Amino acid sequence: MTIIARIFLGMRSLLVLAGLSASLCSHAAFAAGNEGVTPDAEARAQQEIAQETSRHVLAGDFERLETLHLRLNRPGERTPSGIWKLAIYYNQLRSFRTQVPDMNDWLEMQGQANQWQARYPDSVPARLLDVYVKLELLEITRAGRPLGKLKVVERRILDAYAIKAMQMLEDTRRLAVQANDPEWHRAMLNVAPYMRNMSANGYREKVREALARHPDYHEAYFTAALYSQPRWGGTRDGVARLAHDASHAGSKESPSMYARIFWAMDQRAYQGRLFDAGGADWPSMRASFEHMVAQYPGAWNLNGFAYFACMANDYKTMDTLVERIGPGLVPALWGAGGQATHARCLAHQAPAAARL
Repeated sequence: MTIIARIFLGMRSLLVLAGLSASLCSHAAFAAGNEGVTPDAEARAQQEIAQETSRHVLAGDFERLETLHLRLNRPGERTPSGIWKLAIYYNQLRSFRTQVPDMNDWLEMQGQANQWQARYPDSVPARLLDVYVKLELLEITRAGRPLGKLKVVERRILDAYAIKAMQMLEDTRRLAVQANDPEWHRAMLNVAPYMRNMSANGYREKVREALARHPDYHEAYFTAALYSQPRWGGTRDGVARLAHDASHAGSKESPSMYARIFWAMDQRAYQGRLFDAGGADWPSMRASFEHMVAQYPGAWNLNGFAYFACMANDYKTMDTLVERIGPGLVPALWGAGGQATHARCLAHQAPAAARL
């Protein structure tokens, strides 16, 4: 029995929860669908994609994984809240790594990626799975430490994984362009910071390339935002600059990107402090959210908009949004406090921002 089968046969429900959790964190800032769509419909849509992806991996059915990728790799394939179904597919592939217990099993995971590529040599998702296996090994080697704090031997190991991952990405570039697969750019933006010769200007150029090629693929910008922080060689205003640039990329959804990027970064890093630690500007964010809900006035976007209005002490805007939300409350979108934060906001008592 392969490592995939051993790990997941008794953990299907956990896998689905992991996939949905990743989607919530990564995609909550995505545009929502129609206002009449309930949060339950959104959860079901995400769950269906996560389960289908998991089912095919468990069966080692690379043919169906290829077919699913072809079906989802279109801009119009969104969940009711506007999340890219393709991103859920890739997030689910990546979530498998969280269950792998040791290095030997990682080698078997690499074997799975190799088998997929052997069956489908021109497959973009098979190659990107290979890249993400190497990316996880990079993160295991770094263990959360600054790159400058690694031992010499650790840095050499990290360099080896980074070079292999980058070579795989470059070898896949032409295929990704032909398939019009935007996930390639997210993978590139994940690997590039580990390269020794990657400068801040060089990284910004890769971000500009992603913006030009796929201006509406939010996952790429969420990744770029993480690496725009000072701890990765970015600047204090790096996230704000990225949000500004993304909001002026010229696509139909670009004006919404300022809010989406800061929404994602609030969940991943700022935890309620995006207006001071993150440098977000509320008037700009409010205008961005207004554009978003004008296009996609769904429950998820309205909840997020209301939460940030509360954090900005803009209770007039928040009260209007709460009335629109009605029974469509999604507590998970009201910051770390959830229900408690929502209650305090309704009492016009903004909760204290979490300490970084």
